[in-house]
Amino acid sequence: MWNLIVLSYGSSSPALSNRQRFPTFFRTHPSATLHNPTRVQLFQKWKWTRIATIQQTTEVFTSTLDDLEQRVKEAGIEISVRQSFLTDPAVAVKNLKRQDARIIVGLFYETEARKVFCEKSSKEKPRWKYVFLVQGRHPSQIKETHNTVAVRFQD
Repeated sequence: MWNLIVLSYGSSSPALSNRQRFPTFFRTHPSATLHNPTRVQLFQKWKWTRIATIQQTTEVFTSTLDDLEQRVKEAGIEISVRQSFLTDPAVAVKNLKRQDARIIVGLFYETEARKVFCEKSSKEKPRWKYVFLVQGRHPSQIKETHNTVAVRFQD
């Protein structure tokens, strides 16, 4: 449109890597898909052949998940459950539990992370049978007290 050069220091959306759509956009921060090869290697190292995903419905997480889906398929890993939510993850978490998802890739911002983990822990006694792999900064402390799990995010 204006043919201006744009330099961003914090944009991680994979869509911005599309040179046809954004020919003058440059960034110092890598695309969010950068973590996907490492995720696949972790799945392979631990011999996890079935994973599940839960994502907040935003472009950055949808694009990242689309890339991950392609990579795990090439590696022979199945995404058994793919759940998404806009603001309230309650139904998505319930579906993960119903499908007995154990290895879960979570793609969401910190405020939604609180909702996901609180929803997950409030519905059952903590048994620590789930593995969540989350992207981004989630400065938290998780501790178990009696029959509840407290997730404390530091501001």
